[in-house]
Amino acid sequence: MKNPTRATIPEQKLARIHLVARVQLAYEQVREAVRRYGSDPARRRRVRDARQRLAALNLALALLALQS
Repeated sequence: MKNPTRATIPEQKLARIHLVARVQLAYEQVREAVRRYGSDPARRRRVRDARQRLAALNLALALLALQS
């Protein structure tokens, strides 16, 4: 495994910031999907999909935190 150089450290920090922003956006999408479609059985798929995206991003964020 290659050690990070000084040039890549700012890029890694920026990538972490983008990941945190994507997690926040996914959370807001879940909240909106539940508000809009939660009571409609035909549209529960949108809620499920939004929750799956949030779960995947949260996992990525947790793995990144463990590496730091």
